[in-house]
Amino acid sequence: MSYKNLPVRMAANGRLSVPAKFRKALGLEEGGMVVLSLQDGEIRIRPVGVVLAEVQAIVAPYRQASGDTVEQFLADKRVEVAREELEHQTNEASSRKSG
Repeated sequence: MSYKNLPVRMAANGRLSVPAKFRKALGLEEGGMVVLSLQDGEIRIRPVGVVLAEVQAIVAPYRQASGDTVEQFLADKRVEVAREELEHQTNEASSRKSG
């Protein structure tokens, strides 16, 4: 569905109302966050979800190539914490024996 060139009055304070059919087409009937961009003298308004999906698509090949994920990062951190805790306990036990 395409709507073009619909005149809308901007208030003196910079506010404007996005017509209902535009909001509906963007899934913003109940309001929501949007991203504004200024390009070639035009203001572009896009739902945050659309922009987020674009960013995810851009970084997906790099993420897949590296194999790194949040889950892997957290798993690595858990192993590191467990190792440090074991070292700490070992050092405490040695201190008690020698003290």
